[in-house]
Amino acid sequence: MLIALIVGIGVLAIFLSKNIATEKKSIATFRSYPLVYVGNFSNPQEPENQFNENKGKSEVYFLKYLQKYFPKQIYTDVALRIGENFYFPDFALLNRKHNLFVDIEIDEPYGFRGKPIHTIGSDEPRNAFFTEKGWIVIRFAEEQVIREPLQCCQFIAQTLCQLVKDNNLSEIAQNLPELTLFPKVWNSREAQRMFEIRYRDTYLNLLN
Repeated sequence: MLIALIVGIGVLAIFLSKNIATEKKSIATFRSYPLVYVGNFSNPQEPENQFNENKGKSEVYFLKYLQKYFPKQIYTDVALRIGENFYFPDFALLNRKHNLFVDIEIDEPYGFRGKPIHTIGSDEPRNAFFTEKGWIVIRFAEEQVIREPLQCCQFIAQTLCQLVKDNNLSEIAQNLPELTLFPKVWNSREAQRMFEIRYRDTYLNLLN
């Protein structure tokens, strides 16, 4: 039975400290980023090596932070098979010490041509697929990883610390600042409005 966590940082500790509510399936609700989905992670499915050519500016930027704080655990060219196709994590964090496999996702409000993406509920089949395969899913808004990359790494470490005891993870969680930016999960209308005002440019320009 799937254990679903769909939480922002403000309530993560509460959910985890209360034995985590059990649900039959995970359903996205009116929440703020970051989002966490946890199923039975005791026996995660091994990913396959598959080249992923879809790497945006935010992924390239955040990758260096992930590699610094989670060395030798971050993979960008692995995937889980679904029929004849694959689901590619933006980043796969494979913690072999504790057998924790994490799908780290960066959610943009709209694509290159303005099409709304990652709207409320749209990623539920994908989240369910990964958790059913024993993976943990952590979703950040793109703005978070650009404006607060250290804080996002802290959130990852803190989340995993709630699941396993690990001194290295605890040290990361204690020594990095906590998130202060919590974007609301958007609907199609809100994503369209963000495209109209070119909202992504307000933080992507920081990478230039």
